[in-house]
Amino acid sequence: MKKLAKVLSLALAVMLMALTLTACGSSGESAGLSKQFTAGSAYFIGDIGWYNSDVYTLRLNGDDTYELMVQEYRFGTEDAGTKGLRTIIYTGKCSVGESSDGWETHRDVTLEPAERIFMEQHEKGYGRSAIAGHCVIDTANWTDAMTKLLDPENNSMTAKDFLDKYAEKLTITVEDPSLDPEDTSLGYKIVEIPTLTLFTEAG
Repeated sequence: MKKLAKVLSLALAVMLMALTLTACGSSGESAGLSKQFTAGSAYFIGDIGWYNSDVYTLRLNGDDTYELMVQEYRFGTEDAGTKGLRTIIYTGKCSVGESSDGWETHRDVTLEPAERIFMEQHEKGYGRSAIAGHCVIDTANWTDAMTKLLDPENNSMTAKDFLDKYAEKLTITVEDPSLDPEDTSLGYKIVEIPTLTLFTEAG
């Protein structure tokens, strides 16, 4: 009987160790994509005859971090080629709670001020923008060229200055179909497109 108890104890210890290792191994996976929500808008730029289309993508990760990406596409009508491509990516920490609008399938996602902002744009559609022409801005890989582009008069802007100006706390309401699987009309959508200072000021 003692021998059996010893064997069972050893087996239990091995099983617990295996479960512990499995839990540790899965922590890396949980840091990946949990859910993704999208929204979009489009308008016509009448004075130059171009279309502008914006796509917003909010990725929520298992480690309570987010990636908010805005992609802007500009293209012609008669000359339908690409006139401009801009991508802005914000990353940081987030939390999800009940929606203030009362909808059972909505959730409010609170985005803490971004810890990193990446922005890239190219093509002639940005020749007259506030941040003009081809450029790359990355607060995680800051260069003197970025300082000169954004602060040509004083030449003193740092990555921290850029984040202080453009990393903002936001609450974004999303629609989550997993909260009511039987309602096939639901989608993984951003309910209302957020106003982003950098996207607005970049022009």
